[in-house]
Amino acid sequence: MSGWSINAPGVQSVLASVETAATELSSALDGMSTAFSELSSGAGSGLADVPAAVQALITSEQNRLIAIGNRITAGSLGASTATIGYVQGDEEMAATAQAAASQAASSGDLSFFTGAS
Repeated sequence: MSGWSINAPGVQSVLASVETAATELSSALDGMSTAFSELSSGAGSGLADVPAAVQALITSEQNRLIAIGNRITAGSLGASTATIGYVQGDEEMAATAQAAASQAASSGDLSFFTGAS
């Protein structure tokens, strides 16, 4: 694999940015729970259907949000592990990590990176 050319400090910088953005996304999603509670308690009789509609929307997007989280986590772990392999001169390890990240992004199974079976 002579085509690999990785700037490890650049990867580290990008992964730090991804972690920051993922944390912000998680906080925003957590804030939706609070907002939903406030909406539910503050909706008058004329707006009783609004909280139910918002809850249905959140529920319908739950699997998509989980998949997004899986892709963020798998991509970050895969890039990190592949970079470590590259820096150590182990291109096979880097390629294996890259393939595992792609599979984990689709399945949500991060066991390759966490050591769980």
